[in-house]
Amino acid sequence: MKRNQLLLSAALIILAIVVGACTRSASGGASDAPDAESALPNPVSTQSQLMKEIIAGTQTAMAVPLDATEAAPAEDTGEEDVQAEEEADAEATAIPEAEVTAVPLPTSTPGPAPVVELKYNTKKCIVGAYICIVSYEKDQTVTVQATYPWLLDNMDLTFKMGLEGVYDYSTYVVTGTAKYKPEGSQGFQTTLTIPDSLRGIDVIVVLLETNNPIYYGSDFFSNN
Repeated sequence: MKRNQLLLSAALIILAIVVGACTRSASGGASDAPDAESALPNPVSTQSQLMKEIIAGTQTAMAVPLDATEAAPAEDTGEEDVQAEEEADAEATAIPEAEVTAVPLPTSTPGPAPVVELKYNTKKCIVGAYICIVSYEKDQTVTVQATYPWLLDNMDLTFKMGLEGVYDYSTYVVTGTAKYKPEGSQGFQTTLTIPDSLRGIDVIVVLLETNNPIYYGSDFFSNN
């Protein structure tokens, strides 16, 4: 009898153990979670390089605002250069020019030589001279005297000036013309304008020519 009770008690104990094992959670308790997570291997990315580039491009595009526009480069219209030139011109024109205070010297007129006035008289130059210098004003005028009676009535007179030592009279400057009509007073005086090209020259020659090649005369003066 005691043996049967012992066997029954042992069977109940075994049965209780089996039933308890079947009702326990298979996932383990809360204390087991850290051990399970620490046992997992390190995460490894399975994305391809192409997929990474696509994702990076998408993220960059999302970071740019939708209403953002690329700033257009400034156009070079040349307005700055034009403004700088205008300012330079304005400064140049703002500088007052020096006023010319010197009185301009008389100038021979262009075109035909001027007709000069003959003031007839009975004076003579020194012996052997057909014309002679009476007076002069430096770089401006010279007055000459023609002696008598070496000219003929109605002769065409031409007065010229040139450099001393130059005997090509075609290079002389014509300073005046006149018609010789003495009407009894065969000598005369006339005043000639010194041409621009001879101003400042030390010695100037005055030449009187006529329409007859053998009738001519000359004299010179120091232009100082």
